[in-house]
Amino acid sequence: MDNKKAAKLTAGELAHCWEQLMNNSMSNIVLEYLTLTSELEEVKSLCSEAGSISKSAVQFFESVLRSENYPIPKGFNIKDDLNPNAPKMYTDIFILFYLNNMSKTGMSLTSMALSDSVREDIRNFFHEQLKNVSSLFERTTTILLEKGVFVRPPSITSTHETNPIADKGFLGNFFKDNRELTAREANELHKNVFMNYIGKNLLIGFIQSTSNQQLMSLLQHGKELSLNIIDKLGDILIRNDLPISMTWDTNVLDGKTSPFSDKLISYLLDQLNRDGIASYGYSAAVSIRKDLKTTYAKIIADVYQYEENIKTFMIKNEWMEKPPVALNRDKLAQD
Repeated sequence: MDNKKAAKLTAGELAHCWEQLMNNSMSNIVLEYLTLTSELEEVKSLCSEAGSISKSAVQFFESVLRSENYPIPKGFNIKDDLNPNAPKMYTDIFILFYLNNMSKTGMSLTSMALSDSVREDIRNFFHEQLKNVSSLFERTTTILLEKGVFVRPPSITSTHETNPIADKGFLGNFFKDNRELTAREANELHKNVFMNYIGKNLLIGFIQSTSNQQLMSLLQHGKELSLNIIDKLGDILIRNDLPISMTWDTNVLDGKTSPFSDKLISYLLDQLNRDGIASYGYSAAVSIRKDLKTTYAKIIADVYQYEENIKTFMIKNEWMEKPPVALNRDKLAQD
C-alpha cells in the first residue's frame, strides 16, 4: 500500500465505509431476488448490473476495513437472507420505480461520502460509485419515460417576476397556508408523496408474506404512517390546485411466501425510515412557508418514534450490528 493509502481512516471515512458495506450487503440480496423474478429483459439486466455494483462495493469496503484491522460486520448473505424460490412479488414497472428511487438515494449518500473523504483510494472509489448510481438513475428514468409511466412532478405557472420580497407575510405562519407554493416547495411535496407511495407498496408485499406477528405489526404501522404522510402532503398540493399524479401499474402481486429473512426486512424498513427523515429534513430546510416547516417537523417526530420501535425490535432479536464507536477512555483507564 502506498503512502497515500496508508493514512488511517478518518471518522467520516470509517462511518461511510461501514454503513455502505451494510447497505450494499442488503441491496445485493434484494437485487438478486429482483433479478430472479423480473420478466422484462431490460429490467432483469438493470437489476443484475445494479447487483454487480453492490457486490463490488461490499468487496471494496471489506478490504478497507480489513486493512484497518477493523472487524467486518456480518451483514447479509444469500444463504441466510434470501429465499430464491419465493414467487414474484412485484410487477416489473414497480421494480423500475424501486431501482429509480434506490439510485436517487444512492447518489445522495455517495456524494455525501465523497465530500467527507480524504484518502485518495476512498475518494476514487466513491467518485466511481457516484458515476455508477448516476448511470442507473439515467437508465431507469429513460425506460420509465419510454414506457409512458414516469411520474412527473407538477408544473407551475410562474408570474415571471423577480422583484424583492417586501411583505413579511410571504413567510406565512406556522398553522395556516396563506400564499401560493414556490416551485421548490411544490417539488419537495411531490417528491415526498411519491417516495412514500413506493415505500407503502413495498411494505404491502412484506405484510402479506411474513409470518412474524411482531414484524407484521411494525410493517402495518409503517404502511399507515406512509398513508398519513401521503394524505398530509398530498392535501397541500391539492389545496394549491396542483395534481398528485400516480402511476397505474405499481401493484403488488399475490405472493404469500416471503423472499427475505425477517432480519433483512427489518433492516430495509429501518433504512427506508432513515432515508425519509433525511428527505423531510431537507424539504423543511428549503421550504419558506412556516406551515410547511411545521408539517415536516410533525412528520419527522412521528418517524423518529417509529424508528425507535424498529431499532428496539432489531436489538431484541440481536439483528442490529454495532457501528464503529470511539473508545471510552474513562472506562479504559479503569480496566
